[in-house]
Amino acid sequence: MSESAPQLWWVFLAAAILGGVLAASLIASVLIQQRRYLATTRQFGGRVLAAQEEERAWIARELHDDLIQRVAMIGHDLEQFERGAVEPVRLAGIREELHDLAGEIRRLAHRMHPAVLDHLGLSAALAQLVAEFDQQGLHVRLDSTVPAESVPPDVSTCLYRIAQEALRNVARHSGVPEAQLRLRPDGRGVLLEIEDAGRGFDPASATARAGLGLTSLAERIRLVHGRLSIRSEPGQGTRISAWAPAELPA
Repeated sequence: MSESAPQLWWVFLAAAILGGVLAASLIASVLIQQRRYLATTRQFGGRVLAAQEEERAWIARELHDDLIQRVAMIGHDLEQFERGAVEPVRLAGIREELHDLAGEIRRLAHRMHPAVLDHLGLSAALAQLVAEFDQQGLHVRLDSTVPAESVPPDVSTCLYRIAQEALRNVARHSGVPEAQLRLRPDGRGVLLEIEDAGRGFDPASATARAGLGLTSLAERIRLVHGRLSIRSEPGQGTRISAWAPAELPA
């Protein structure tokens, strides 16, 4: 055996030991990252479930405390009318009540899923959304250059919900009576922007406070392989940009 043979043996042994240490370190790092990811996923999943339960509870309250009570009152009035205990002129009031009731049911159905999104596309659905907020006192200037029915259904639903949540936040927190909503082609996708000149906020602090609204926006756009950008500062307004891939017609 040459004199270099023992030296090579130590080299191989040292390499094996170092390789084992590096491999163990790499495995430990991967396991730590996996635990963090699973913890974050469970936390987000719990918050989404809580939001879903809150939405269902709101719908249940609307049905029980308002709509069902009004249906019961209409039924009572009709029974009284059949017995001759109600003047025929009361029929006009019953008809008006039924008309209002139908409007409330449509409002609930629209909140769950706007039919116009399926039938006329994203631009028309956003126009209807803007009209609804205008009735509530928030004037939204809409600028859409995306052709009707050109955005895939999953992307349309995603961007619509982002616009809906963002405008709700403007109405609740911005302190200003107007906002801008833009929808336009951008590269190989479509870009949605919601902007206001209101009081603004610190996005990092809002996320740290586990605000479900911002988290749900990010998760929605991730599911369609898009990206979300939130630019805001206290006193400087807010701009939310959501991009999603979409094969638009040339």
